[in-house]
Amino acid sequence: MKTVPDMPNNRLSMVISFLTRRKQNAGKRSIAAICVLIALTAVSCFYLAAQPRRYAVFAGYSADGNVSPYVIRYLKGLKAVTDGVVYITDSPLSKTAQKQVKPYIIHGEFQRHGEYDWGSYKRGYQWLKKQGLLDKADELVLANDSAYAPLNSFKPMFKDMAKRPGLDFWGNTQNSTFNPHLQSYFLVLRQPVLRSKNFDAFINAVKAQPHHSLYITEYEIKLTPMLQNLGYKWGSYIPRNFIKVAEGHSADPNSYPVTLIGKYDNQFLKRRTFTDKLPIEENRSKLMKLLKLKAPKAYDNIVADFPGAVQKRQAPAGSSAPAAGEPAA
Repeated sequence: MKTVPDMPNNRLSMVISFLTRRKQNAGKRSIAAICVLIALTAVSCFYLAAQPRRYAVFAGYSADGNVSPYVIRYLKGLKAVTDGVVYITDSPLSKTAQKQVKPYIIHGEFQRHGEYDWGSYKRGYQWLKKQGLLDKADELVLANDSAYAPLNSFKPMFKDMAKRPGLDFWGNTQNSTFNPHLQSYFLVLRQPVLRSKNFDAFINAVKAQPHHSLYITEYEIKLTPMLQNLGYKWGSYIPRNFIKVAEGHSADPNSYPVTLIGKYDNQFLKRRTFTDKLPIEENRSKLMKLLKLKAPKAYDNIVADFPGAVQKRQAPAGSSAPAAGEPAA
């Protein structure tokens, strides 16, 4: 039989004390771990409960059947803030292009339908409704490829607009031409509007128009007052009177990109900024420097699409006539 050697009392006390402390510390660590798990579970439940179920319909057009890098960035940005993106183009897309967008969408339709962006919105809406995905949706995003977006991320904008639960629908910017209305390059419709038979009738009535400007006058300009007259409340991420427009200058908010991006952290830059279709009332050189600093990836997309954008000389303010509308990119 083995025997345990004698141990001095003080050594024995030290061992007992050490083992006791380890047991107590282990107990404390276990309790702490349980508390952390409970806290994480509570936070996760709150986070999940707080996130609205949101889908997006993204309207696009491609003249050559290819998909531009900025479009991939846009789809990726939408995917990060939605439960699914439906991509509808008013043009065919090549097999290669379809493979490129596949990781970012839940459904795509790539063929000529002749109804511009609103026709794509209609088709995307109809597909989501047929699948039953709008029955439990909290929000539906309608967006098109006429802008570089997000310049960084859509998340701060959605977080900010979530603090305004009284709104039934909202957009990024609003324009007062003809009547106050949200610009249709980015709209968010909340549940009350999605359940509205009037909105359903409106979107399903979209049809081909004899001139592209009529998509603006018949749909973009009419949607906001129609819903407002039905009692739905609306607003925009960019304040309505964010800048004082001088007489004879453009009333389109997108004509002031330096102010929008620099002061309001705007996540959109219209592609028409680099064409003659949108009067830009602020210095383009300053804009490009701002983009290079604050949105380098978008800056790279712009330089690739418009190589002369960096060197382009600033035209006198108000020298271009305001565009009648922008139904397509």
